[in-house]
Amino acid sequence: MADLEHIIPGWTDGKWEVPEWSFTGRPALVINHMQMGIAGSGKFSGAPYAQEKKAMDELNTIAMQKKLIAAFREKKLPVIFVSVISDPINYLPKWGFIFEMSKFTAPKGYLNNPELAEGCEIMPEMGKLPEEPVFYHTGHSPLTGNHLEEYLRQFCVTDIVLTGWTAHSTLYNSVLQFTNHWFSVVVPRDATGAPERDADCAEIVLNKMMRMWGLVTTVDDVIAHL
Repeated sequence: MADLEHIIPGWTDGKWEVPEWSFTGRPALVINHMQMGIAGSGKFSGAPYAQEKKAMDELNTIAMQKKLIAAFREKKLPVIFVSVISDPINYLPKWGFIFEMSKFTAPKGYLNNPELAEGCEIMPEMGKLPEEPVFYHTGHSPLTGNHLEEYLRQFCVTDIVLTGWTAHSTLYNSVLQFTNHWFSVVVPRDATGAPERDADCAEIVLNKMMRMWGLVTTVDDVIAHL
């Protein structure tokens, strides 16, 4: 039986370290939910917007994400934005405060609803270029209800750098779905976060739970490996 303690630092004590690593082929940058209705205005986000905005400002979230975007553009690597359509069929699961909140705040329907379409627009602060695609997902994970997987496969992408807002919900759900489709995922922890209400959840997810499924590192470390 392999001695995993010597192969995987932290296997016994849970003090995980960033291992030696590298990308395979062309990585893609996927930016989740930096859309007007969530990170931009909080109109259909999952926490009080004052907390969301304060956390993003204090963590310098947008600037760190833009640093990643600039590095990917310089290397001519795919930059992809993802927005969520919260209540496309006017039916949501009965339990869970995200769904309860969505029933009261999220516009119903799809992009033919102008109110919803406005909330799905990427925040102007992100500086999205016209040629950079936006994929709209339903449910709570980015590959649901669209052709994002097929888009990534056509560029032979197997490695995803994942950022967006927030760490403990949007990104954690996304890591699970991407890895379930056999993508390898890197999360730069200093380009995301959570509002004060959920900061403890984000720390647990970034320090423990995401490390079960992906690589958690920093923006500078990602850029150094491009």
